Amino acid sequence: MKLVKLSFLVAAALAAQACGADGSPGVDGKDGKDGKPGEAQASDENGALGLVTPTKGILDRELEVSIGGSGTKFADGAKPSFGPGIEVLEVTTSTASLITAKIRISKDAQIGPRTLTVGDLEAKNAFTVIPAINVLAEGGKAEIEQGGLLQFAIENNDSRAFDPENFQLDAGELIDLGSQASGPQSAVGFVLAAPLTKAGSSQVSVSNLDASGKPRVSFLSANDALTVKARAADPFKLGTPTDAAFATPTETKLFKLTSPASEAAIVDYRIEVAAGGTARPLAFVFGTGGGKDDRVGQVLPGQNSLPGQFNPPPYDLRVALPIPAGAAATDHYVVLADLSGKAGATAKVTATRSAASVANESGAAHGANAPQLVGSVNSSAGQVLNANLASADEVDAYSFTVEADAKLQLSAVSDADLEIVLTKDPTVIEDPQGTAPANRKVLGYLYPGKQFAAQRTLTAGVGATTVYAVVMSDSQGTVKTGKYTLGMRKVP
Repeated sequence: MKLVKLSFLVAAALAAQACGADGSPGVDGKDGKDGKPGEAQASDENGALGLVTPTKGILDRELEVSIGGSGTKFADGAKPSFGPGIEVLEVTTSTASLITAKIRISKDAQIGPRTLTVGDLEAKNAFTVIPAINVLAEGGKAEIEQGGLLQFAIENNDSRAFDPENFQLDAGELIDLGSQASGPQSAVGFVLAAPLTKAGSSQVSVSNLDASGKPRVSFLSANDALTVKARAADPFKLGTPTDAAFATPTETKLFKLTSPASEAAIVDYRIEVAAGGTARPLAFVFGTGGGKDDRVGQVLPGQNSLPGQFNPPPYDLRVALPIPAGAAATDHYVVLADLSGKAGATAKVTATRSAASVANESGAAHGANAPQLVGSVNSSAGQVLNANLASADEVDAYSFTVEADAKLQLSAVSDADLEIVLTKDPTVIEDPQGTAPANRKVLGYLYPGKQFAAQRTLTAGVGATTVYAVVMSDSQGTVKTGKYTLGMRKVP
């Protein structure tokens, strides 16, 4: 059997931790009192503006607004103005004292009251622009640090309901880690800010999706509903463990490691929790860009059959990444969080960098029947291989010479969604069911790529002097071809 892909488990675990079991729906709040009619400035000759209904409109919506006057002489072609961000699409003049305007409120219109004008007449505070959703966090304003986590409530102000079965959150540069609607008028957001997410305020959007997964109805917050605050990362000291203590359920630690441009290496980020510990660590690793799309790995403890329920400690978790020598230095940012929900939990994190030789993929065929020899892996040096999967049906096989008693760590970075098999026999990528442990050829599976970013590292004992990495397109992936880099090292 293949390993369960962690990317699906991560979302379930985070949603369970952030939101807990669904509670019963809350009681709808009462509508507030209607505001006073807008004040009008009028001339004796033209009358005054009076009734405006409805008195409010929602971002990114079209609606009809009726405008009544007293002593007015609205002629055909009379056109109201609601100010910047509101476009008047059509106007119907019913009588000399009543017109109806069809308007479109833009996505980025300013929230708040507006002065309505028709010609020389105006009514102050006659119409108000409101967001479709309110974003509410503990303590009031929704704020998140770079490399931080944030849980927030989402209130629906629209007459259109949330669809809990087809619901999606978009928080710009933030990463959704398990947001969900609990009913037609309420939802919970749970997001991660990448280490170099742009600081400042932004808009939050949630959507009901159609059958193809595209937004069917979108609900927008105010433009400044969520604020990202700048934060400096703590530099790693190679080989020196750091004890991370978490004071709150959403506290995170942010670390940075820079690797020189001239050195090929394999870096390893190790997170440990002793037996009896309370932490349930989750680590995200980001590449040099430090943004939403630069996530290159993540790891969390194994889970039992219930989503969000973890196997107990001890934990020894690793994210390893191969680094070929390049024209520029390589930065890695590590965000460490705790999913236990308990204050005072601790975990130990250590960064190491191992020297490696660099090889490139051969131009000759190197499938399962003729693997390419990459080189030797021992305690002093590993191997980094640069390669490319040119077609969806291509299979690449590579041979590594190792020590029979070694514990090996295979790592990968890939543009394509790959399945990588670590095996003692390149022609065996899945042992027959019932094979005795001593006779098994397959040492493990790895699923790197954009879709399954959680699976970058595989550690296994060998029991042989030669092992093989067999690389192929993953049948469940979406990106079938692309460049990839493998790393192989002996774990101390």
